[in-house]
Amino acid sequence: MNESHGRTTRRRFCGVMGGAAAMSLLAAHGAIARAARTGVRAARRGDTDARILGLRLRTAAPLDTMKSYYCDLLGMTLVESTGDVLTVKAGATAITFETAGPDEVAPFYHFAFNIPEHKILAAGEWQLQRTPLFNTPEHMRDAGYPDDVRHFRGWNAHSVFFFDPAENVLEYIARHDLPATRDQGSAGDGFAPADVLYASEIGFVVDDVQSLARQFASSLDMDEYRPGNDAFQAMGDERGLLLIFRTGRNIGTGSGKDKPCRVFQTEAAIRGALARELAVDGYPYRIAAK
Repeated sequence: MNESHGRTTRRRFCGVMGGAAAMSLLAAHGAIARAARTGVRAARRGDTDARILGLRLRTAAPLDTMKSYYCDLLGMTLVESTGDVLTVKAGATAITFETAGPDEVAPFYHFAFNIPEHKILAAGEWQLQRTPLFNTPEHMRDAGYPDDVRHFRGWNAHSVFFFDPAENVLEYIARHDLPATRDQGSAGDGFAPADVLYASEIGFVVDDVQSLARQFASSLDMDEYRPGNDAFQAMGDERGLLLIFRTGRNIGTGSGKDKPCRVFQTEAAIRGALARELAVDGYPYRIAAK
């Protein structure tokens, strides 16, 4: 291993919501639309490739702590901060965190950010100065990279994973099938907040993975991204993927913690081929395609 790759590392999502804490999906409709408009404006200013324009997620972490983490530590732009709602801009994606109710299991999610495809080493070094990174399972290691960089061979991508204060599983991912991203983000080879281009993954947890995959295909006109199975399927493309996890799948591998997937309210605004909304029967999931 190259000496510059020899750094030492330390060390994906989802509990069933309490009924009393479930927010009305009708009330959330306007929030999704606002997130979409914010994402569209961001995309028009910069990255027109973004597919995921807005996310609305629950959190049990104090919003002041989340604000400090995302805005002060990671350098994302503050869009809105009120008593129960925090919205930040991650490149072209608006991410809203809403305070979870006292009866809810503390929510956690997996979402990923596309970065310029040549900056994964710089991204890992930059993030490691701020938080620990997950270690990489042996079968996902690449001899040319540190042990905290994962090689997704079937996806032609490298990434690093880390937690935020709510124990959301975050990821910077460099997708080598998107060479045009070399010309995006900050100048030079170093990593900076401007290199977070947009959110490119958000996860949904269900008991029947392939059933939801078929629903995404028929209702949202989304294609399967690489072959999946009964435990995991990705729908979309490299610029925006809806990930479907089977309930209980551990997304904390390499963090030192088990994080079995559970169901939490998840709302997404996406740029899609069909302009419509989808509410997933039996789950607190809503997707607005624009």
